[in-house]
Amino acid sequence: MKKNNIRITYIWFLLLSFTILGCSKTLLDNSEYGHLLPEIKEPVPPVIHETLKDKEGWAIDTMENGLIHYQFSKYIQTQTANQFVNVVEVDLTDSDYELEFVSLAANDTLSAVAADRDAIAGINGTYEMDASFIKVNGNVISPITLTDPHLRFWKHEGAISYNAGQDLTIGYGTKEGYQSSSYLNIFSGAPVLIDDYKKVGEDFIGDVTGINLNTLDYEDYRRHQGVRHPRTAVALTENNKLLLVTIDGRFPESAGMTAKEVTQFMANYFAPQYALNMDGGGSTTMFIKDKGYKGVVNYPTDNEKRDHYGQRKLRTFILVKKKSGDGDFAGGDGTENNPFLISTANQLQNMHSLNWSGTKTNPYYFKLTADIDMIGRSWTPLNSADPYERFLHFDGNGHIIKNLKVAKTSYGSFFGILVGSCKNLGLVNVDMESSNGGGAFGGYLGVKTPDVPAKTGRLENCFSTGKVVGTDGVGGLIGNVGKPSGNVVSTIVNCFSTADVTATSTGGNSRVGGIAGIIYDGGAVDHCFATGNIVSNTGSGKGAGGVVGWTDSKIKGLIAFNTSISNAGATGTAGRIASTMGQVGGIIAQGENCWASEDVKVYKNGVLVPSSSYVTGEVTVMQTAYDGETKTKAFLSDINNYQSILGWQLGPSHPWAATTNSKGYPILQWLFLRGDYEDYY
Repeated sequence: MKKNNIRITYIWFLLLSFTILGCSKTLLDNSEYGHLLPEIKEPVPPVIHETLKDKEGWAIDTMENGLIHYQFSKYIQTQTANQFVNVVEVDLTDSDYELEFVSLAANDTLSAVAADRDAIAGINGTYEMDASFIKVNGNVISPITLTDPHLRFWKHEGAISYNAGQDLTIGYGTKEGYQSSSYLNIFSGAPVLIDDYKKVGEDFIGDVTGINLNTLDYEDYRRHQGVRHPRTAVALTENNKLLLVTIDGRFPESAGMTAKEVTQFMANYFAPQYALNMDGGGSTTMFIKDKGYKGVVNYPTDNEKRDHYGQRKLRTFILVKKKSGDGDFAGGDGTENNPFLISTANQLQNMHSLNWSGTKTNPYYFKLTADIDMIGRSWTPLNSADPYERFLHFDGNGHIIKNLKVAKTSYGSFFGILVGSCKNLGLVNVDMESSNGGGAFGGYLGVKTPDVPAKTGRLENCFSTGKVVGTDGVGGLIGNVGKPSGNVVSTIVNCFSTADVTATSTGGNSRVGGIAGIIYDGGAVDHCFATGNIVSNTGSGKGAGGVVGWTDSKIKGLIAFNTSISNAGATGTAGRIASTMGQVGGIIAQGENCWASEDVKVYKNGVLVPSSSYVTGEVTVMQTAYDGETKTKAFLSDINNYQSILGWQLGPSHPWAATTNSKGYPILQWLFLRGDYEDYY
């Protein structure tokens, strides 16, 4: 029985095994159910949008991610001409790069400007000033002064406009549209070559059948754009790639192109969405750092030779720069309790890029957190364009800005028109040149006649060194001090300047002072001193004052340490404290407790003014000079005299230190605490 049970168990085991094996094929065969399983797909390679559509004839250099240099040298059959073309592609989506629009007061070469501003690439900018709309960092440099039907009026048909990052447009525009645009940087140009892929540049000159274009005036748009010349253009692709383009011309190796040919060339090779022609001819220049001769990679024609040496000196440029990586600001949101923090030159420049609308009621606040050196950079005054509504409060926080340079421009200075305040700041070794009134800190402190208190200004606990040049209303700190608004007074207080200051106007008044050029009725300058050489080029007008040029207001507590105060002419007014004491309502402005060092000399037409003619007390004749009381060097070296007689506040938590420096000059308390105060006198 036991044996039979074993046999039966074995048989059942075999039957079960065969059953399982028979079913296994069905369990493992999924062919009938494949539609229920996820589909396995081959990986799809990413789509690469190459900007250059046809590479034949091109040398391609990917200099960095997001930055490519294309160079074309080839005979073009359809043009029956050789062409030499350079293109720089900038990926605007790459946060490593930024553009700088440059407008100079004095012409210079692209290579010099690019090197000065540490650019990695660049091209020349737009046409002559009167035919162009030029706006840089929010300041309108040129509003287009030509009127229709002037022969060159066509030159602003379109514009390239830029704020920052990817915020760039190219397209049609008008003078009125540019003026009201919110873009901070605008260069007009013409003609528009490509507009939303339409090749509009092909038809710009219209039907010229039967016209010998070379017989037309050179500035006639038909000849200007219908005859081959060197060309400069900008273009923008749908993928936010900016193209900077130069096309050489006037030589067998590169014939140049017409507007129609440039349009077709750009469309065939790059297919941009938008393109605009800029200034060309002898202006056409491209710069790429570490290439060519001093960065010049094309063959500018201003020397009529096919080499890299023929750059034309120009006023406008578009530069490509590598961001420093230090951010727009070091911190803050621009409010009173959380000011924008500034620690680098780039961050200082970034003040220009802010949206300043609404600051009349909500001004920006700034605070320096480090000394800044602006060597090699050219500064544009922050608020020098009408209606002068960039309102701010700037705290230097006991720091200095060195080597601030402003090329000749309106209200040449750090701020332009300072509406708001600045305190605890030193501007060291400034080089300021103004086409009107100027100063180290501002061409105006407050506007001349403010209608609201916000349009007044205040400068306190500040100083300047270096040189300032302007025409009339020029000062070592401020050119012109505006009138009050109600009880709010534009004021300079507890400041000094060692800057040399020159007013260049020769016809009429040329008012200049070591601190301020002109103080209008109700403005205030108190507790300040100046040491620089003061020069007025006036022949017979109101001229040089050691501390102020002209004042309609009472002045007090001012000291002149100037070595020399001079007028070019023999009959103009000049004085140790002020060249001219004005009057309002028949009341002559007066000085109170104003001193002049015994070493101060005043000259007219090179002749020393005798001390016997100094006006040291009450001024009884309006619009004459005021010289203040003569004091010895020993007296002026005793800081206690400033406190006991002038009421200057000394010591910790006060504006002035309780000692003088090695030259016997007072020291600002914050400068004394730095320890390097001897370097700034």
